[in-house]
Amino acid sequence: MNQQIAIASASALREGKGIKVTVDGEDIALYLIGGQLYAVGNHCPHQHHSSLHEGILDGTVVTCPMHGWSFDLQSGQCVNGAGRLKRFKVTVEGDKIFLEPPER
Repeated sequence: MNQQIAIASASALREGKGIKVTVDGEDIALYLIGGQLYAVGNHCPHQHHSSLHEGILDGTVVTCPMHGWSFDLQSGQCVNGAGRLKRFKVTVEGDKIFLEPPER
């Protein structure tokens, strides 16, 4: 099991809005939706823009602001094209959000 890493303050999140954090050089988008926390790679697989944290949310679907590709945050799967977002396991303890790094 990997050591969890504190990546953000839970109080920095707002319902229905994304934020970007960087962990070991990798940009990660965090979202709070319906009290549930989601963490995915911030790069859209379409043209690799690191802007998904600025995307438009519709439930658990985020739409990339660059070219309109949409992804389900629960599965990471693209809903109107090809590709998948990298998903991360996160937990909240007090006001800290922890990420469990994926196995390398």
